[in-house]
Amino acid sequence: MACKSIRGSAMDFDNIYLDLKTLFLTMMMFKWGIFCTATPDMCLSAPCQNGATCVDTKDDYACICVNEGVRYMGKNCDQLYDACSFAPCEDCISTPGMPEYHCSCPDGLSGNNCTEEVDECQSNPCSEPYSLCVDQLNGYFCRCPAGYGGPACHRRVNDCIHKPCVNNGTCILRPQGFRCQCIAGYDGKICEEDINECLSEPCQNGAICIDGVAEFHCFCVPGFQGYNCEIDINECASRPCANNATCINEKDHYTCECLVGFTGVNCDSEIDECESNPCQNGAMCHDLIGLYSCECPRGFEGIHCEADIDECASEPCSNGASCRDRVNSYECDCSDTGFEGDHCEVDVAECVSHPCQHGATCLEGVKQYTCLCWPGYTGTNCEMDIDECAEHPCEHDGECYERSKLTHWELDWELSYASVAGYICHCSSGFAGENCTVNIDECDSEPCQNGATCHDQDNSFACTCPVGFSGFLCEVNIDECESQPCQNGGWCEDDTASYICHCPEAKVGHLPWGGNDCSVKLYGCFHHECQNGATCSPWFDGVGHGHTCLCSPGFYDEQCSTQTTFSFSSPGFIPVAVPQKKIQMVENGNGFGFAIELRFQTTLPDMLIIYRGDVDNFILLEIVNGSFQAKAFSDGSEKKMTFPAFVSDGDWRDVHVFENNKGLRLTLKGHGCNKDGCQAQDESPFQTLESLLHVYVGGAPEEMLQNSRSEKNFIGCMEDLIIDSEAVLPQTFQENQGQYFGCSKTEWCKPDPCYGRGRCVDLWTSYHCDCHRPFYSESCREELQSWTYGHEDSWSYSSYKIGRSHGRNFQVSFFLRSLKLEGLIFQLRTPSGEVYFSVYLNMGRLLISSLPNGAPLTAPIFLASGEKHFLLVEIQQRQVVFEHASLRYSVGAIPEVVINEGDQAYLGGLPEDWDSKPWGGHYKGCLQDVRLDSVHLELDVWSNDDEEEMYSSSGAENVKRGCISDDTCKMNPCQNGGECTVTFNDFTCSCPKEYTGVTCETRVWCVSDPCLDGSQCVDLSDGYECLHNATFDNSPAQFSSGGSLTEPVSSIYMELRTRSDNAVLLRASRDSDQLMIGLLDSIVWVEIHVANRAETVTFTGERKVADGRWHRVNVSMTTRDQNASPWMITVDGIIDASSLPQITGSLHFLNDKGVLLTLAESFTGCLSAVRVGGVFLPFVDVYDTPQLSQFHLFGKQIINLGCSSAPVCNSNPCLNGATCNDIFNKFYCECDSGWEGEQCDTDTDDCVSQPCFNGKCKDYFAGFECLCHPGYAGPLCEVDMDECEHHICEHDATCKDGTNMYTCICPKGYSGPLCQWDYPPLQCRKDVLCANDGICNDGLWGANCTCMPGFKGKRCEMEIDECDSNPCRHGGSCLDRFNMFVCECPPGYSGSICDINQQTREQEVSWLVVLVPLLSFCILIFIPAFVFLIQTTRTKRQSEGAYSPSSEELAGARLAMDRMLKVPPEERLI
Repeated sequence: MACKSIRGSAMDFDNIYLDLKTLFLTMMMFKWGIFCTATPDMCLSAPCQNGATCVDTKDDYACICVNEGVRYMGKNCDQLYDACSFAPCEDCISTPGMPEYHCSCPDGLSGNNCTEEVDECQSNPCSEPYSLCVDQLNGYFCRCPAGYGGPACHRRVNDCIHKPCVNNGTCILRPQGFRCQCIAGYDGKICEEDINECLSEPCQNGAICIDGVAEFHCFCVPGFQGYNCEIDINECASRPCANNATCINEKDHYTCECLVGFTGVNCDSEIDECESNPCQNGAMCHDLIGLYSCECPRGFEGIHCEADIDECASEPCSNGASCRDRVNSYECDCSDTGFEGDHCEVDVAECVSHPCQHGATCLEGVKQYTCLCWPGYTGTNCEMDIDECAEHPCEHDGECYERSKLTHWELDWELSYASVAGYICHCSSGFAGENCTVNIDECDSEPCQNGATCHDQDNSFACTCPVGFSGFLCEVNIDECESQPCQNGGWCEDDTASYICHCPEAKVGHLPWGGNDCSVKLYGCFHHECQNGATCSPWFDGVGHGHTCLCSPGFYDEQCSTQTTFSFSSPGFIPVAVPQKKIQMVENGNGFGFAIELRFQTTLPDMLIIYRGDVDNFILLEIVNGSFQAKAFSDGSEKKMTFPAFVSDGDWRDVHVFENNKGLRLTLKGHGCNKDGCQAQDESPFQTLESLLHVYVGGAPEEMLQNSRSEKNFIGCMEDLIIDSEAVLPQTFQENQGQYFGCSKTEWCKPDPCYGRGRCVDLWTSYHCDCHRPFYSESCREELQSWTYGHEDSWSYSSYKIGRSHGRNFQVSFFLRSLKLEGLIFQLRTPSGEVYFSVYLNMGRLLISSLPNGAPLTAPIFLASGEKHFLLVEIQQRQVVFEHASLRYSVGAIPEVVINEGDQAYLGGLPEDWDSKPWGGHYKGCLQDVRLDSVHLELDVWSNDDEEEMYSSSGAENVKRGCISDDTCKMNPCQNGGECTVTFNDFTCSCPKEYTGVTCETRVWCVSDPCLDGSQCVDLSDGYECLHNATFDNSPAQFSSGGSLTEPVSSIYMELRTRSDNAVLLRASRDSDQLMIGLLDSIVWVEIHVANRAETVTFTGERKVADGRWHRVNVSMTTRDQNASPWMITVDGIIDASSLPQITGSLHFLNDKGVLLTLAESFTGCLSAVRVGGVFLPFVDVYDTPQLSQFHLFGKQIINLGCSSAPVCNSNPCLNGATCNDIFNKFYCECDSGWEGEQCDTDTDDCVSQPCFNGKCKDYFAGFECLCHPGYAGPLCEVDMDECEHHICEHDATCKDGTNMYTCICPKGYSGPLCQWDYPPLQCRKDVLCANDGICNDGLWGANCTCMPGFKGKRCEMEIDECDSNPCRHGGSCLDRFNMFVCECPPGYSGSICDINQQTREQEVSWLVVLVPLLSFCILIFIPAFVFLIQTTRTKRQSEGAYSPSSEELAGARLAMDRMLKVPPEERLI
């Protein structure tokens, strides 16, 4: 559409251009004297701009603007072309100089020019099948058939129940429906029309009439008054003339005769003395009575503002600059002052040229600058590098390197002027320090590993290794596994000076291996005596074979023959005495303390498991609300920990509790915990309970039971009880303590004894059903009685006397089932009858109120659905909470309510002589299980084993037992053979398949699939029609109504798709009557002539429809109920054209039997639904349709069904992988990224639009890249990078961002480029002391510390952590040492950084065995050469071949310049 709009605009411009050509030729003829004599040549002055052509006219000239590239308009073509000035829409956007424009359409309109109305009816919002959707601007309305109403015609309107009359009209019931009796001022079928009282033109003398409801108002024009504006006003009555002028009254106005000196209509204007312009120099003149005053502009003064003010008098120029006066201003001459600015107040920035070298800071001065040099540089511009090595500071033959000499630095080092001052001494071996004055003790760094002893030597050291280690640093753990001592598939684990063999699992039918080297077959489990499912584990101790029995839970001793399981089926406990001693818990390393281990199983939620101690000092284990808890108490100090997991589920749980003076530790194993169990620990200081000699299992005496939260003894099973590492067996318990051997448990809740109507609670020895409402009894089999109120619309209620006070906080709960939208459910009254609390239905929702006239609170759920709902209304501190479907809603607050003993409660309504209308009248429906708090409100007394509280009814009327529906089918509501079924207070009709509707009142035809050939069946009010699409290629079809039309034709509708610009769509004629609808230049063309009209109505639309898309065209009368009216064309729901001022009547002649309608006489394309007078033109004849009005095909014609077009995509016209879209006899190429053009044959240049803001665009295929300028980032280089985000300004300095840079604004007391130096500078010994033998040097910016090897920091206060770089490989642990590191290697690896794989070395042993003879021979040959090489190396390194860390320190240089100095020649030999 956008291309179409642009093309349309271009065509308009071309038309203008052609007209200008004609004008040009005409003007040239005048100029040449063909039509007249010569005229002045106006074009000699070249008035036309921007390449326009000038043409002389008779008395003027004309400019013909160019129509290519950037366009212009205006008389001289000097204005950029504004396409929106010619656009048909109001809200238009265009690019100046371009012919394109874009219309922003309001709601309801679309298209290039906002002339297409959006068809809101496409979504079929109106109810089927009879409703008709009528499209409107930005909306729609549903035209409903008789008997239906509502926004979507979904509501049947057949009597006064639905209140059809509007505007306070009175509905009067009639046998065939209803009639609306309207009040004064309204008319219409439902009183929807406001009578216009202004039609009689009651207002006189040109007054405006405003219509009201049963009245009108006249708004009079000036000069008249009265109800009908019939009275002429005396305009002089208000004395309008000022300054003693005389007023003369005239028709509709007055005239003032002014005195001398005044003027104006009302003589209210004084003569203006400023008309002579007496004020000079642009001053403003103020007129006064008989005089004037001048308001001078800035820079002038005087009566007439004739004097120029000298602005230089105030000496505004600073710094000795000269002032030059101007009009209302001045100018400062800053020459030779060193300043600039409007007042010469800004010091000229001499530092802009960056005169300072070597990173120095430039300080501005007046006509000068000062360079603040970095330490190590000097000179006016810091251009001189100070040679710090000139005085040979390095001792003991140390070599001096200047920091500022770039030749000493590695190539990838980035120079920092902050650290180039000074020098670095490369010390000889054995010396260190800033000036190589320190003799290094090589053992200070503790180089020997694994506990070896270090012996310092001259410029070296030696390590004495412990057993199991070797190597120069004793870093190699001798691998005892190298000899592969483990046999029979065992794998070897290296240990310190030893090894451990892990023997493999034995195969089925084979003996396992054991012994130190897995070389001994284990016979210990032959004829073993392990019982009760225990696992036998064999062993060999070097002397003989044996085995160990690993017992299953519940068994103990060497053969696992002793049962440890015991149970409690009734409350009781077992006392156990513990010897007074301390037990060391070796397995957890917690030292001395008290431990308890056991397994338990139960289903009860609150019980004491074990109690240890007395009343004042104790440890206890218990279950509280299903969670496991441990608690210890001694000398007023308490520890407690809880596992929230539910343990009362009948599964076995393992628990281990350990307590000492370091804390309390608890471990729980079982369901809900991982394999290591759930663990908790309290490490707070605690006095160990050393006197806890008494243990009570399964409970405790009453006085001790009070210390627990559960206060109940244990019911369930226990086993494997261990106290302080000693097993406690049930065989040692005294009898008759409530326990028995073993664990026998009945699964009470399987299968469900509560029948799904409640929750089964396992009580270990029995069960209990916690019934869901409204069920009760031991197994929840019984259901509370339902009661029906308002059966068959009877008046019913029940009342109850409140037996006790319920206070201010209470609950009302019940089951409800109803279809009635209103009705009183529950109400509370005082004994005197005063209402103070009500619950009732209104509009299907629950309302709660406490005052008869107060605003009620509304619950947000619709309840009048006929379904059963459980509801709860809770009052807590005046706040009302509503609960439904387990969801709680806070609905607000009510005035305070108090339920007292003796009050009355009413259910379902009130006694018949009482008024219940304020609460919706009586309730109709069922109520069940009504409770006030926990008290039942029942009509019958019912037996309940739980002895629940109940209020019996004190009065009732017409309440039916059970939930009973009205007999809704007794009136036989179902029509046309429908079968009626009673639902709750409603009915449903099972209709025959030919009928539908609530009462089977509507006939449907399409359900029987009467349409053939795949056509779509559409139900009508009196029949059906079969819709097809059809293709026409100049192959017309004729139709005849046979005189069956019941109404004259006033509309023609068709759906079409074509690319034919000119076509005849529909034609019919009879004598002088004629109808013609076609296309002319792609727009709709209509011609109508009716016999009783003299003129032929011909009109055309504006919208083009021959674009290959489906369009809806409708030609109809604007007012169909009149004999004649204008006709109009709508296209796609948008009014396209009107025949005004021509009018004509409806097309009666189309109902004649002899009249034929010719369709698609000269047309190529597709047609879908075509309707004449609302009657469908079938493309396939269906003769058995029941409707009266029908068209039929005339003759034996065959129409090509379905919409088809030429296969334009078969030739693959789209290139470069584009997708070809068939758009009906034309194709459209959908290009891949990076291509454009009609056939996607042009590579898109993505950089044409210059997308990069601050960078250079680099074009790629199907994309581009922005190469950003320094300081910018983002996909489009649109982000100005904030260099301050990662600034290194020190001492809380303020960072000021710039382009690709930042500046540090220093606080007071600091200076330098990064504000890193104190100001004034600090001094050595006075202000700065270097730690760890660091050497302090005074520099330009203050004292600086040079650190000894192994330290860093501003004051050498931090030791370097050599482990920061993670040098140890293969998971080795790094140990930081002074100025070095040591790696502790994992098993299988060795070396200084754990880089040697011992397994690889083992694999290489076999090769070494082969090569030993050969290598021995080679060694004998090369011994002389090797000795000579060693002597040479010793001489050069001066270390006699020993390892020397000092040679790698470079006298501290590596600390500051790691990997930066070039390696000296002697170092490269290492």
